[in-house]
Amino acid sequence: MWKATVLLTLLSLSVTFELGRARKQWSVFRNMFKRIRCSTPSRGDPGQPLFLTPYIESGRLEEGRQLSLVGPLQGVNVKSYSGYLTVNKTHNSNLFFWFFPAEVQPEDAPVLLWLQGGPGGSSMFGLFVEHGARSNFVLKSHDFLFHYQVGTGFSFTDDTGYAVNQDDVGRDLYSALIQFFQLFPDYQKNDFYITGESYAGKYVPAVGYYIHTYSSKAKVKINFKGVAIGDGFCDPEMMLGGYAQFLYQIGLVDEKQREYVQQQTDLGVIYIQQKKWMKAFEIFDTLLNGDETSSSYTQNVTGCSNYFNFLQCQEPADQEYFGAFLSLSEVRKAIHVGNLTFHDGSTVEKHLLEDVMKTVKPWLAVIMDNYRVLLYNGQLDIIVAAPLTERFLPTVPWSKVEEYKSAERLIWRIHPLDKEVAGYVRQAGEFYQVRKGNLKVQQIIWGRKFQPVRVVVAIIMVLHQIL
Repeated sequence: MWKATVLLTLLSLSVTFELGRARKQWSVFRNMFKRIRCSTPSRGDPGQPLFLTPYIESGRLEEGRQLSLVGPLQGVNVKSYSGYLTVNKTHNSNLFFWFFPAEVQPEDAPVLLWLQGGPGGSSMFGLFVEHGARSNFVLKSHDFLFHYQVGTGFSFTDDTGYAVNQDDVGRDLYSALIQFFQLFPDYQKNDFYITGESYAGKYVPAVGYYIHTYSSKAKVKINFKGVAIGDGFCDPEMMLGGYAQFLYQIGLVDEKQREYVQQQTDLGVIYIQQKKWMKAFEIFDTLLNGDETSSSYTQNVTGCSNYFNFLQCQEPADQEYFGAFLSLSEVRKAIHVGNLTFHDGSTVEKHLLEDVMKTVKPWLAVIMDNYRVLLYNGQLDIIVAAPLTERFLPTVPWSKVEEYKSAERLIWRIHPLDKEVAGYVRQAGEFYQVRKGNLKVQQIIWGRKFQPVRVVVAIIMVLHQIL
């Protein structure tokens, strides 16, 4: 029987950038999160934000835990905890978390940290749109939400406290994780995994590498065991060159358009190699992202804006509904955020933009050599399509890369007698690559057609070495 799983969901980022004389709205992946409307309530009592670091520092752990219990929420009967952890007092940097203890075998449950991507995408999106408070992820997991970067979601900082690279992201998050395990010491012995999707393909290795580097020397140990990344944007240099052929193969561009896309992405790769990060990003944004006032090239030639699922021209409206829920005064009081602003992450992206087109392959290689790793892809994503993952994986400089290149791809079914194929698996050592097999079973995840049950099953099976 599978052990319970602990999910640690963190809320990600999104961005605004002012370049030259013209003001442009940038997002590394065109930001659906900016459309989510979450306002401060004008009526009712939203309560006060709860800052838990003083309770941790003074040893009042039980008092802090009791205060962080989430109040009653209409239609929700799940025990949870929430509040703020201060990660930098000088810059007034505070990360918000929301923690859902597992309902099955909590004493043995590994802790899963979920990072949404974006940058700037709140992991509330993962909670309300993808995983849910009572999904298999949570029934068998401790579900822990973090607005994992200052300036994202309910997390905040002074102007001087924003992260400018992945090292800063790892540092702040590591500080918050240490405090979390101090506040909830019963979970410190549990296996800990970092998971995420999309632009979190950079965050997950960054945080994992930070833990790998510093945890062994720390007083509070994190029992780090591995990572899982879905549709991850890990290596822009290798991935950028795959867009032209992919768009052509799925019928979204013709021969001439393919040639143009290839010319532009080749130029983008040259800029990356020359470390001209902003020029490389401008190529990426103009071709695909389209977060300026005008549409991207791909939008113009296809007539569609949804690059998370090429079977749907526009993103579904229902992925934005949770913003209204988080605007309710009774909800804000229950989760201890008070009248604080829910940030769309724009300022976060402004500070991170020079970092977007850089690779995290060296960090990923260290993690692959020392921990268990799962990389999975849906089959309908455009912006981080499965063939792009296939392009960069053989170039990761880890010890078993040749074994991976020669590994046989196997058919994966959730149950041996299932007629339906869940996906395809390649394995080398403790590294697993899963590509989803069918189109639709129940729910679209961010349009990527990797259903919640399949994601959960794949992660749990890999974590427990039964895939």
